Amino acid sequence: MTQQITPKYGLYDYINSAINFKLNCIFIAIPKTGTTSVRKQIRQKGIPWIKNPHLNITQSRDLIYPHLLRTRLAKLNKFFPNPNFPTDESIREDSQLLFKRLFKFSAVRNPWARAASLYFRNEGIQMSEKISFDRFCEQHCFASDTCRQPTLHKNQVDWLVDKNGTIIVDYVYKVEDFNQAIKEIKRLTKNKILLKNQVLNKNQKSKSSRYQDLYSDRTKKLISRQFEKDIDLFKYSF
Repeated sequence: MTQQITPKYGLYDYINSAINFKLNCIFIAIPKTGTTSVRKQIRQKGIPWIKNPHLNITQSRDLIYPHLLRTRLAKLNKFFPNPNFPTDESIREDSQLLFKRLFKFSAVRNPWARAASLYFRNEGIQMSEKISFDRFCEQHCFASDTCRQPTLHKNQVDWLVDKNGTIIVDYVYKVEDFNQAIKEIKRLTKNKILLKNQVLNKNQKSKSSRYQDLYSDRTKKLISRQFEKDIDLFKYSF
């Protein structure tokens, strides 16, 4: 007889590190785009329901509905008859309205620098001591394919779009322009989100800050073809 496992929702304090209802925001943390600092500053205390910190925007959006189910339908019924419990239709509508109200933002990074960062990473699958950088560029297929919890997104923008390919976040900044982004986020959220430029999770062995030295003409073109969508959309150059 198969043992029935009951989800212990009481052990969880919030949905996911991407979503913060108190700050009224969703931060989509694309791996290796300087997200550790921002995630730490907006992270809630406690244990998340979904631990993966790198959910995309549609995954984050779709978690709001089960969260409302959990919080609104978990109340004990103490009256008869009781017309006050919400309908499923109203919960779905509220989840959509809540998503629209939240300030949704994210960061992107130069694809050539980002590829170097993925190669030299300390966590996840560590490649710098296993294969050459040239070989890494040949096999580098997805935007998070060395991450601890990868998602099969071809480009960084894939974290930010709906099923129609439309970007549905409110603000995307380049990690290279983070100081300016801090001011914009403060303005756009009316002083609700006040970030600081903190350097966290820095790998001293990484050569991503001088990534140009790693590339040959061939590997430069490999990354250019592989992540053409990000390069064109976000206007990056080598």
